[in-house]
Amino acid sequence: MLTGTAARPSRLLAAALCSLAIAAGGSAWAQDSGPGAGGGLSAMGAPAGPGSGGPGSGGQDAEAPVIAAPSDPGRWAPSPSSTYVPSEMGGFNSFAAGDMTPPPLEHYGFNPDALPVVVELFTSQGCSSCPPADAMLAGLLDEPDILPLSFHVDYWDYLGWADSFARPEFTERQERYAMAAGERSVYTPQVIVDGQDTAVTLGPAQLMGLIDANRLSPATISIRRDTTPKGEMIELMPLSDLGGRVEILLVRYAPERRVQMTAGENRGKVITYTNVVLSLDRLAEWDGVAALRVTVSPDGTADDRFPDDTRHALLVQKEDGEDMPGPILAAIRLD
Repeated sequence: MLTGTAARPSRLLAAALCSLAIAAGGSAWAQDSGPGAGGGLSAMGAPAGPGSGGPGSGGQDAEAPVIAAPSDPGRWAPSPSSTYVPSEMGGFNSFAAGDMTPPPLEHYGFNPDALPVVVELFTSQGCSSCPPADAMLAGLLDEPDILPLSFHVDYWDYLGWADSFARPEFTERQERYAMAAGERSVYTPQVIVDGQDTAVTLGPAQLMGLIDANRLSPATISIRRDTTPKGEMIELMPLSDLGGRVEILLVRYAPERRVQMTAGENRGKVITYTNVVLSLDRLAEWDGVAALRVTVSPDGTADDRFPDDTRHALLVQKEDGEDMPGPILAAIRLD
C-alpha cells in the first residue's frame, strides 16, 4: 500500500481572485446564472491576476502511483479495454468473510468539525463478494468526518443481473485509478480512501487505519464557506504548491437504496446500499495557484434520475498525469 499526502482543509479566510459560472439541470447545485449560463452542466472562468495560469499550468506531480498492486484480489473484472489484460489471480478478499460491520468509532478520535475523508467503494449488485463491503460502508454513514460513496460498475452485468445503479463512467473512474497505479485489471469490491490509498484484504480495522491516516495528514488548501442570499459561497486557496491541475467535481448521491435481487449471483438477497452515486460531473479545472471562489445553490426540480432525496457534495481532486484521478484534497457536503 502506498500512502500519499492528503489534504484535510481548515476553514481559513481566502482572497477571492476568480469567479466560476456553473449551471446545472435536474436536482443539481449550480452557481448563479451569469453570461452564458443556461441549461445542462457547463463551467467557465479562470483565475485572474498576476501569476495565474489556465488549465494545465503548473508542474507535473512526480509522486509514486496512487494505488499499490493487489496481491490477493477479490473479484477481478473481465478485461475492460485493450489497455488491460485478464488476470490469472483469483479467490476472494476479506470482505467476503464474516460480519464486516465496523465497530463504533469513538476511540478513533474522529473530529465532527473536520471536512470529511472520502471513502469510495467500487461495487456491483451482480458481485457475490460485495455485500459485506456494502455493509461495511453503511457502517460509516453516521460519521460526520467521513463521506462514503458507492460507485456501481457495470462489468458484472453479464452474469444475469444488470446493476440498476451502474454507469459506464463509474467503471471508467475505477479503470483510471488502476491505470494511474500501473494495474492491469480492476476488481470488486475495491475501496479507495481519499483517492490514494487502497488495500485488497481490507477489513474494518484496516479501513479505519487508512481513514485515520488521511484525516490527520496536513492540509494543502484552505477553505472558507459562507451562506449568502445567492447560495453557498466557497473559497479555495492553496497553502502550498499543489503540483498541477485540480478538478472541481460535483457528486450527486442517494442516501440509501434497498434492492431485491431476483437473478444473478445475489439472487434472493435484499441488499441495502449507502450513498449511491447517481452522477459525477466535472465543473471546472483549477490551476491550484490563484484562489478560487465558487457560489452554488439548489437549482431545478427532482426527476427520475435525481429524486427528492438526492444529496450533493463537491470533490476537489488532483489530476495525476493525463486525466488520471489523484489524491482528493477536500470534500464539501452541500446539503
